[in-house]
Amino acid sequence: MRKPFSRSSRATAEPGGSGRDPLIRRTALAAVAIILMTAGAVSATGLLELERLQGELTTLTGPVAVDAPEAGKPQTIMALGTDGRLGADAGGGQRSDTILLARLDPDNRTITMTSIPRDLLVEIPGYGSDKINAAYDYGGAGLTLDTVKALLSTPEQPFRIHHVVEVNFTGFRELVDFLGCTYVDIDRDYFNDVSGPLGYATIDIDPGYQQLCGQDALDYVRYRHTDTDLARAARQQDFLRQMLRQPGVKSQLTFGNRNQLIKLAGRFLRTDRELAESSKQLLTLLKLGLGVAAKPIQQVPFGLGDLESTEDFGSLLAGERALAQTVERFLDPPEVDEASRRKPKPPRKQAAKDLVNLDAAGAEQARALGDVGLRVYHPRLGLAGAQYDDVARAYGVGGGPAYRMVVEVPDKLGAYYGIQGMKWQDPPLLAGPHETVKVDNKRLDVYVDGGKTRLVAWRTRKAVYYVHNTVERLLTRAQLLGIAGSLTDR
Repeated sequence: MRKPFSRSSRATAEPGGSGRDPLIRRTALAAVAIILMTAGAVSATGLLELERLQGELTTLTGPVAVDAPEAGKPQTIMALGTDGRLGADAGGGQRSDTILLARLDPDNRTITMTSIPRDLLVEIPGYGSDKINAAYDYGGAGLTLDTVKALLSTPEQPFRIHHVVEVNFTGFRELVDFLGCTYVDIDRDYFNDVSGPLGYATIDIDPGYQQLCGQDALDYVRYRHTDTDLARAARQQDFLRQMLRQPGVKSQLTFGNRNQLIKLAGRFLRTDRELAESSKQLLTLLKLGLGVAAKPIQQVPFGLGDLESTEDFGSLLAGERALAQTVERFLDPPEVDEASRRKPKPPRKQAAKDLVNLDAAGAEQARALGDVGLRVYHPRLGLAGAQYDDVARAYGVGGGPAYRMVVEVPDKLGAYYGIQGMKWQDPPLLAGPHETVKVDNKRLDVYVDGGKTRLVAWRTRKAVYYVHNTVERLLTRAQLLGIAGSLTDR
């Protein structure tokens, strides 16, 4: 089997090790500051600190035509990450690195997020057809907002955006460390040790469930080279979802930490004038954020996988149907039936498509691991055309042994699914399964994200094993259940 990213021949990561603001380029966790502040600012700072928080916020330059929010009603926030310095005006070659939409709805059981691909070909008002990230260069946050609203609106249903936030990532490492680092499921090996005159960003993160702190977390979310734009956006949303569900996050959002939280907000954000200067609108948003803080996050893939590539420098096209489906799922996400959690369901008779026997390759991986410190299971089945990475990884996490097998999905750049085993049976990743089914005498916990299955886990008396989907959730529910159901130690 081939190892797709051997240390001697890997493609380099995105430039950014030198030049202007290397820590803020090519990263897209704009929603971190939004969700954290809306989730914790009221409880952590108290209403008496509202003016201090407001005084720290910087306003965006130029007109930004946001929609007026209503108290107690849903709000949609557009977060921009740019490839320039916070405070610098638009233009001069700056483009929006990420356009992320976050929906806070007190009536829904989830927070929804979607990222608009930077390479999406759109009509920019007043400038014609271009990639959507060019809107920031032409007219800053205001023109980007107008472009997004025009893209997602129809004559029957205008798409409303209530606030715009632009994010400075200089303090991103500090924020991750302040929250106690983040346990993340890493899909494959990320490595680059080239740091030549062009300032290529180095990275060295092994696959498997593990804790990432500041610099590693930043390297992981900003990595793009050898990934598609859609895979990168999905990886960033997945990091944010896992980050905000860490047990340590709530413990840090306390009254005693109010000064640090307010300073972090000031360092990270500049917002539309209405939010920065209106105490009523800021309080409305903070109260809404506090009400939805504990809700799970659903990732809504832009276009729901129905995007077309063009020959025009790798641009993407979204048809009317793809746009309509994205808006529908974003505004009205599927609800999770709480009564179904942990309730065993009979096995489904529908066979998983495109699964083949990969028992020999899996068994070879298991033998290569040797004595890990727990029983090693591998799946007999796998996706047709998939290939195992050369060497499975044995390591430790949560105070006990663990291992990871990495499988590359065919004909899809940057797509990998993984098989994980570890003695740590209650990590944050496995909290709150959405349903439990039985397959081949195994009781399997199923975890769903944005209407797609994220992972399927199987517990024994001494360990837990799971099959994790790709970052873009390319494998179907039936495929993940088939692979997990075929786990064997023979």
